Amino acid sequence: MNIRYAEDYKAGEVFDLGTYDVTHDEIVEFSRKYDPFPFHIDDQAAQKTVFGGIISSGWLTALVWLRLMHKAFLCYETTLGSPGHEEMIWPTPVRSGDQLSGQVEIKESRVSKSKPDLGFVRYISKLSNQEGEEVFVTTSTMMVKPRPAQRS
Repeated sequence: MNIRYAEDYKAGEVFDLGTYDVTHDEIVEFSRKYDPFPFHIDDQAAQKTVFGGIISSGWLTALVWLRLMHKAFLCYETTLGSPGHEEMIWPTPVRSGDQLSGQVEIKESRVSKSKPDLGFVRYISKLSNQEGEEVFVTTSTMMVKPRPAQRS
C-alpha cells in the first residue's frame, strides 16, 4: 500500500475495500461470546423472530468492516486512529452466506491549524451484501499524519 498523508485524501475519492464471506459458525461463535441474543445463536428461536433466521450481530458486521479497512485502506505509517464515529447504522441484517463488499468515500481532509502535525480525514464507508443492499454504514473521521515539512 502506498503511504498516504492527510493531504493525499481528496473529497469525492472512492476506495474499494474488497469482499468478505460471512459464515454461520462465525456469527454464532462471536454472538455466544459477545451478543447472545437468540436470533444470533439459536436457529430454531431465530426462525420465530421478525428476522426469520439467524442474523449477524451488528458488532460482528462492524468488525468485518474494520478488517476490510485494515486490509485495503488504512496506512499504518500515517494513520493515528479515530476520535470516533458520527454515525453507525445497520439498515439490513447480515445472514450466513452473505458476501459483503465495502467502499470508502472521502468527504473532506484537512490539517489542523492548532496542531499542524495532525490531519483529519472524514469519510462515509459502507458494506453491501451480494444483492447490493447496504448492511452497514458509518460516517467517521480518522486522524492522519500530514506530509512532513520539506527542510531546505
